[in-house]
Amino acid sequence: MRAPQARGAGHFLLRAISPAGRRARLQILTYHRVLPAPDSLLPDEPDAAAFTAQMAAVARYCNVLPLPEAARRLADGTLPACAACITFDDGYGNNHEIARPILERLGLPATVFVAGDAVDRGVMWNDLVIEAIRRARDRLDLEPAGIDAMALPAAASRAGMVSRVLNAVKYRPLAERWALAVDLHARNAGGPLPRFMMTRAQVKDLASRGFDVGSHTVTHPILATLPAEQARAEIAGSWRWVLEVAGVAPRSFAYPNGRPGRDFDGTHAAMVRDAGFEVAVTTVWGSARGGDDPLQLPRYTPWETSGGGLWRRLAKTTLRSYFA
Repeated sequence: MRAPQARGAGHFLLRAISPAGRRARLQILTYHRVLPAPDSLLPDEPDAAAFTAQMAAVARYCNVLPLPEAARRLADGTLPACAACITFDDGYGNNHEIARPILERLGLPATVFVAGDAVDRGVMWNDLVIEAIRRARDRLDLEPAGIDAMALPAAASRAGMVSRVLNAVKYRPLAERWALAVDLHARNAGGPLPRFMMTRAQVKDLASRGFDVGSHTVTHPILATLPAEQARAEIAGSWRWVLEVAGVAPRSFAYPNGRPGRDFDGTHAAMVRDAGFEVAVTTVWGSARGGDDPLQLPRYTPWETSGGGLWRRLAKTTLRSYFA
């Protein structure tokens, strides 16, 4: 746990609304990538400079804990004031190459939820779609996804198309989803598939450095779309993958897409518990409170790119928890 670096109005406000003990609130922050430079097709992903500013603000205002410890202390009523966790989904290579040195320099722990199949393939299906849109020339051939071909604006103006295509493909069966993404990439980008994910060696290195390596299933399916036994295999198989690769039994799990009632339900939370996980996180926006289910904790992405904006986001999210 890192003590706040300085005192100020923001710090004292957060201590007042997120005190230590039974009334504590836990902020769990979500990231995916940390980019070397801004990317117009990934406008919600911070670059290294923005992430550094955010993490400096988190270090200043919050007591940052490893997720398993924070979940246990939330349940026990022993959280410190202004408690927070930092998490990353999927297992991108820049988590190790860019985010890790920043976190280590500031002394901040973090959890990285890894989708094992993505690490072994080197790329996720959604990134193949994004690269197809990035590298297509005048028209985007979307016939495999069931969308009419469309004329393309300049590369810097294509971000809106990314969400449209990803949403059209996201809930397809796993094999079909991957095949569609590969086909879209071949039709519009060409060349070998890119590698964006960590290697197994990098996953192991994170664990050896004290980072919490958690699971994000094996193939990143929408669990609610799978037969029960296949969902169970995805969850339990991901536990075994992390144990084999990282050399440490994982304690943390993140539900792909993460919306309760649509992407997973209570039966999947029971599978997560049965597989040996202690804590699991959703994408329900909010801060966690004592009494929350440790296998369905809320978390959120801080969109703000400045330290000042981040503490205001922390304060607003904490205040909302008193009226939810």
